[in-house]
Amino acid sequence: MSQIGIGVAALSALAAEGKNFDRDELNAMLDKLAASPEPKVRRGPQATCYSVAMPRPEVFEYVCKKCGAHTVYQKNTLRIGNALARYREEAASLRALGLDIVLDESVLCSKCRSAKELNIVTRGVILNAEAGQSFRTGEPVTIKQYGHDRCRVSQLVQHSDYWINTQYISDKGEVLGDGVNIRSKPLSLGKVVTKVDKGIVLKRLPAKEGDPKEWVRIEPLPIWKMKEDADWEMDYGILVATKDIGGFSCDEAEGAAPARFDRLAWVINGKRSVVQTYDARILKAFLTGQKTWSAGMGEERSLKGSLSRLNVLLGPDVKPPPPGK
Repeated sequence: MSQIGIGVAALSALAAEGKNFDRDELNAMLDKLAASPEPKVRRGPQATCYSVAMPRPEVFEYVCKKCGAHTVYQKNTLRIGNALARYREEAASLRALGLDIVLDESVLCSKCRSAKELNIVTRGVILNAEAGQSFRTGEPVTIKQYGHDRCRVSQLVQHSDYWINTQYISDKGEVLGDGVNIRSKPLSLGKVVTKVDKGIVLKRLPAKEGDPKEWVRIEPLPIWKMKEDADWEMDYGILVATKDIGGFSCDEAEGAAPARFDRLAWVINGKRSVVQTYDARILKAFLTGQKTWSAGMGEERSLKGSLSRLNVLLGPDVKPPPPGK
């Protein structure tokens, strides 16, 4: 982190020496780009077969520059810290080129900006079990990603018990088939914890009120629990129609929601725009007079093809139409 800080400071110091792009000049540059021909670009690989090691989740803690408050994020959010450091350096690099740009990080502080104020939905309840597939009606869920049509959700609380289908276990706990799935929930689409073969004896647990007759609770072996709760396991959630979820709330009791990161904004010449991944590459190419910009993996993209994004970032704010229009 100290190396990152030094890099940002060094780049910021260069800003005073660079060119200053005012409003009129930026407009003229955008017009020139719009009138230019499309350049030839180098295409990146269309498909790549490789295995990516899953990162170990570490809790990210954000320290607010304005109020000093510490905001602790949920698990598996290390990417926020890595990407935030990159966006800070990109902003400093662009300032060194003469662009009036800052990164507005206020959304990352739960004290300065509440989840309710930012309209970040974090919790819900399944209304329709059939639509939810892997969930039961009335089950509380975590909203990992909210959308008007669909939400990406995951189970709110991990069950301590595991489940096996009734037809594959005897009254004494003997497994009656090979390759039988042990699941984290009593549903045919529930998460598979492991598989067991005929002859293994499991400890049956007493049924509780509301348990489906087709499923039996069993006590997990240590290795199963290790697999289910392993730190490296990534839970990307399951897509469920928004209409099949109710009881939405903005509760961040388990830590700040990663969705805050999606609301980071650039402020360029006083104009706010929500950050997108390639913005800095596009802006750098534009300010330095390039015709293309690198999208990674050896792929080039046309700067003119990014004109609409440049207009969002650099163009004047669009005024709302007068009443009645």
